[in-house]
Amino acid sequence: MIEHARQRLETESDADAQTIRNASGAELLPVLYARAGAALASGAEGVPMLVREIGHVEAAVINLQSYGGHETVLCEGHSLLQRLAVLAREARTGRMVDGVLRLHPQAPCG
Repeated sequence: MIEHARQRLETESDADAQTIRNASGAELLPVLYARAGAALASGAEGVPMLVREIGHVEAAVINLQSYGGHETVLCEGHSLLQRLAVLAREARTGRMVDGVLRLHPQAPCG
C-alpha cells in the first residue's frame, strides 16, 4: 500500500521528493523491513510497529484517496488502519535490558 501511494504521488503530484516520501509513508519502509526480518528470524507472528508510526500509514491512505489510488489498495489500507487502531489500544511499553528491547508482560485478559 505504501509503495502504491508513493507511485501515485510521484505521478500525480508536483511535490518535492521528501514531501512525497512523508505523504506516502515511504520513510517507514526501511524500518519495517528490518523489523520484519527480525520477526521472521525469531518466529514472531507479526511485525512490531510503534503507535506513533501509525500516522505514516494514515497519511498514505488519505493521500491515496486524494490522488486516485486503486480501489483494492484503498480497501486494504482502511482495513489495515482498523487493525492498527485495535493494536494501538493494546500497546505496551518497552524497556532496555542488556541492550535488548523487552516488552513488559501483558496483563491477563478477562
